[in-house]
Amino acid sequence: MSKAFDTIRRAYTGLSLIILNTALFLVLTVVLLELVSGWLLKRQASAQNTAVSLTESAYEGMAWKDQFFKDVAAYQAATGGAQVYEPYSLWKNPDYATQTFTVEQGYRKTVQPAYNQDFSQADSAITVWMFGGSTMFCADTPDDWTISSRLAAKLKEAYPNKKFVIQNYGLPGFVNDQEAVLLSKLLMQGKRPDVVIFYDGFNEGHLKVAMAKPMAHGFYNLYDQIYRSIKERLWANLVWKSSLLTLVMRSRNADMQFEKDETVLKARAEAVSTSYAHTLAFVQNLAKNYNFKAYFFWQPSLLTTQKTLTEKEAALQKMMLEQNGKGYGILLETVRSKMFNNPQTLVNTAFDINNALDSVKETAFVDYAHLGPRGNDAIAGAMLQRLKISGF
Repeated sequence: MSKAFDTIRRAYTGLSLIILNTALFLVLTVVLLELVSGWLLKRQASAQNTAVSLTESAYEGMAWKDQFFKDVAAYQAATGGAQVYEPYSLWKNPDYATQTFTVEQGYRKTVQPAYNQDFSQADSAITVWMFGGSTMFCADTPDDWTISSRLAAKLKEAYPNKKFVIQNYGLPGFVNDQEAVLLSKLLMQGKRPDVVIFYDGFNEGHLKVAMAKPMAHGFYNLYDQIYRSIKERLWANLVWKSSLLTLVMRSRNADMQFEKDETVLKARAEAVSTSYAHTLAFVQNLAKNYNFKAYFFWQPSLLTTQKTLTEKEAALQKMMLEQNGKGYGILLETVRSKMFNNPQTLVNTAFDINNALDSVKETAFVDYAHLGPRGNDAIAGAMLQRLKISGF
């Protein structure tokens, strides 16, 4: 009995040692991989931070910048980047109010200029709706430096005997056809504009052309319904906190990889250009039936601008072109050929303002798509100029 017990004890001890050593080896291997993965992620983050910091000069000389940065950080911390579900147009932003950054009823506040003159009923306010993606939402500038606020100020200066009320319906991630859905919904609710302005181009290039795998446009819903519920589980929290698994998921994720095949890019650009033309025609039909004027503006980006770049903008442009490829330029060329240089396009309705920043000598961009205060002011100026040409 004792001999058999001794044999079992030895076997158990040997097996236990093997298991423990194996487990120890695996733990040490995972720890080592975690450390290496963490180092690699920090390197990636450092490269991204360097790219972001390249254009801090866009805010030079702005007395409000420190307060604005605090307010934006507070907004991000309070909302966590989550968006509010909005039927049919899919999402809008949570409301928030600070000294320089305000979201009201899901949309960015437009600072309306003060009017000393009393306007009669026959000369009532002209309502202007502005649609676009994050470049119209303007999270990178305070309330009074968004494109809509700058246009409001310029309209008052250009037309002192008229009163304008501007509503900014720009939302991060929105594309042109999605904006047309939002416009339709607002009209069905009984709201009426006098003028509608669309400001697009970058999201069409980013989400529909340049990315290797065009992004599903309900991404906010995936986060709310899947990721958030998963993160509430203990094991999932461990997964999300793992540098190794984060690195593995990034390496397997094609969402933020970019297409290099020019044949594919050109085919996508043709499809986007056709869709853009159809949306323009659809909105013009709405304008005719609901008695408003509609204007489309194709925006500049750091990947397509001919602006004389500052040293920091040039460094960021080089980095982004190497990473993001030629999709944006191909789309711009295609849209110009099919739309803006096409005599069949409605005259004085669609405008290519990719050159709107050409006269800005200072830093205009804060990244490869979004603009700082000088850039937004130049865009508003270019819009006003085209509106005047159109007989506005």
